[in-house]
Amino acid sequence: MNITRYSTLAAIIVLAALSRFFPHPFNFTPMAAIALFGGAYFSNRWMAFLVPFAAMLISDTMQELLTGWGFHSGMPVVYGSFALVSLIGIFGLQKVTVLRVLTAAVASSLVFFLITNFAFLYPEAPIADPMLGHYPHNWTGIVASYQAGLPFLKNQIIGDLFYSSVLFGSFYLLQRRFEVLRLA
Repeated sequence: MNITRYSTLAAIIVLAALSRFFPHPFNFTPMAAIALFGGAYFSNRWMAFLVPFAAMLISDTMQELLTGWGFHSGMPVVYGSFALVSLIGIFGLQKVTVLRVLTAAVASSLVFFLITNFAFLYPEAPIADPMLGHYPHNWTGIVASYQAGLPFLKNQIIGDLFYSSVLFGSFYLLQRRFEVLRLA
């Protein structure tokens, strides 16, 4: 185990998670890119999930403490979606290339969009957050839920492409500069 490599990967993830505290459009966050990045680069599969999820949980906790908007009833669905994104990183980015990272970033956005919009359709009682709406449990409700999420999907795709480029690009440049970060 290369402790310098693991520490660098973790530091990049923590720095990316901290960017959630800068003003940004809805869904333009580093979270999917963090899950992809962890999945792609941590050879220890537990670490591939643990470090990104710890960063997410810590930043959600900080958001809750600072703004009251960090925790919500949909967290299990959101975290489950990001677990699938980590799997995309693990299996889809065994060989990291620009095209694969960009494809994985868009796939991550779509996975998150499809799962979370369907999940927020499901609750029987109106959700406390009026932005999430309340939809009937039929085809019309499903379509309405996905239509309402389209502006967020655009931000998600742009954010995932941006942050994936920053995370993967930064680590690529660091690997070129510091041999200790490269796998043997």
